[in-house]
Amino acid sequence: MVGCGGLGRREAAIAAASSGVSVVAVCDARAESAREVAAQLGPETQPYADYRAMIAATRPDAVLVVTPTHTHSEITVAAAQAGAHVFCEKPMALNLEECDRMLAACRQAGVFLMLGFVRRFQPNYREMRCRLQAGEIGAPRLLQSVRMGGRPPVGIGGWRLEARQVGGLHSAYIHELDQLLWLGGPVKTVRGVANYGTFLDTDVEDSIWFLMEFENGAIGAMGSSQIYPVGWYELGVGGTEGSMAIRGGTTQVLVRKHGGASETIELPNNDAFVEELRHFFDCVRQGRTPSVTGEDGRASLEVVLAAYRSARTGETVYLPLT
Repeated sequence: MVGCGGLGRREAAIAAASSGVSVVAVCDARAESAREVAAQLGPETQPYADYRAMIAATRPDAVLVVTPTHTHSEITVAAAQAGAHVFCEKPMALNLEECDRMLAACRQAGVFLMLGFVRRFQPNYREMRCRLQAGEIGAPRLLQSVRMGGRPPVGIGGWRLEARQVGGLHSAYIHELDQLLWLGGPVKTVRGVANYGTFLDTDVEDSIWFLMEFENGAIGAMGSSQIYPVGWYELGVGGTEGSMAIRGGTTQVLVRKHGGASETIELPNNDAFVEELRHFFDCVRQGRTPSVTGEDGRASLEVVLAAYRSARTGETVYLPLT
């Protein structure tokens, strides 16, 4: 595993507790972080401060990439070239060129690349998609999500404050955008607005809103902000026969039909990070493609980049990007 921050430590512990998985090494640019995690996992785990040295020494079956966004591409390419399958946290990369290098390296090496879109492993999000696919609310015509809050943790060294390292607010809301694409399919046009400047120590946007036209004729909207600490969260889809929504931090799915019928589906809670990594490990063992792919990561980033371009130019942006 590369990256021994908060999420990296959690994923290392999950991996170490997984049946048939041995965490042979952990790496972090801060050597003391790697040593701390290795000590927690036990004597079979060796610490490294250089991921290339780690990969060369251990020749792992798989590598977990849990590092700042701007490092994802180079680490993924190095792991793939060494023959390791890769689980990479979101967002996939900073730009489409980096995404394409990651995808090409994995294809050439014959290894898998899975993206960390953990929402896909949460029961309420799965339930919403299953019901939509079953036609419960008819054909999708509207998809929307908002993820508003206060400032996120800045990260060690303040890397989340710099767009050249984190990318932007989509470091968080890309989960919800992935859900919109998972539910609605490919996007053909994007129109966005964004503003900046509330916090003088960052060049990451204050807020962003963008509209999407999907190839299937549905329309959609995504909004996110770091200057809204009162909070607001929702993911929803409207169809020809009704609508569904997930609100706040609940595990419920709300269903309302145009004729007035309504239902609240209660889903059990789970540790989606455990299920996500278990799925990745099973795919590596069985030689099957993960349900969340590098192509999914690229598709969501392309929509984000289109929204930024539209916000800069004031124009509608057509996909694919050129």
